[in-house]
Amino acid sequence: MTDRLANYEPVQSRIQRFWADHPDGRIDCSLLEYDDKHVLAKAWIWLVNGDIFPATVGYAAEVHDGSPVNRQGWMIENAETSAIGRALANLGYSGQSGTRPSQEDMYRVEARDRQSIADQALAAVTFDRLKLTKGTQAAEDLKEFAAENDRKLTLSALASDPQWRLMVDEYLDRDE
Repeated sequence: MTDRLANYEPVQSRIQRFWADHPDGRIDCSLLEYDDKHVLAKAWIWLVNGDIFPATVGYAAEVHDGSPVNRQGWMIENAETSAIGRALANLGYSGQSGTRPSQEDMYRVEARDRQSIADQALAAVTFDRLKLTKGTQAAEDLKEFAAENDRKLTLSALASDPQWRLMVDEYLDRDE
């Protein structure tokens, strides 16, 4: 482990090298998922700002209990830095350690992205169905149902908990 740390080049240093090589480049990062337990970040890097497609992307996930630093509230920052570091590694800015994501890592992230997108889309449909009940007895019944289950009838609650979304859908199906 010590040898790997001795050869590790910090992400900030790699970012500086990238800017020196590509002053017209662009680095962007976004959170794909976030709650109090985990974060999934994705970084995009363009060699020239304005290019249609990025030269590479990088993903990183952090969990709240994954490290003492994350438990101290730095989970988002760690995910962002890691995603940028992984994207830079994909461009060859990996220092001497050569740390790169494995194919299995990328398959897991892609599967998680696809599932998250599907959960968001299904939650949006359920949320639209909920909006149609506004001002009806069904809406009042659903609010009571949510309170009994200690849940919320929000888009984010439905998207982050597919089981809850299914329960709401079943409830809505009974009223149709």
